[in-house]
Amino acid sequence: MQNIPENIQQELMQFQQLQSQYQIIVNQLQSLKLEINETELALSELSKTENPVVYKSIGSILIKSEKADMLDDLNKKKESIGIRITTIEKQEDRVKKKLEEMQKNLQKALGGQPTSG
Repeated sequence: MQNIPENIQQELMQFQQLQSQYQIIVNQLQSLKLEINETELALSELSKTENPVVYKSIGSILIKSEKADMLDDLNKKKESIGIRITTIEKQEDRVKKKLEEMQKNLQKALGGQPTSG
């Protein structure tokens, strides 16, 4: 990297930082998608039960709850997660476009540089 100009070295570092940020965003998105799937599964199972009293797990204990309250809580949770997913997907798109743009610029800048090695 000693033959690469300082400004291009800076861009490379920014590119690597953006790649790390992108990976974090992808991991968050994957985690939220798992969480929404689990919530949907819980909603599905809860809607099948006839019993108006259900139990929810809080930490290592089970708490008695009303089925209607639990359905309401899970639907709110699902909506909240959906909003977060939408927000993070938009962020992912912005970062991905920025990465592609930076990659093109770096390839163009490095294309004129002699390779070391």
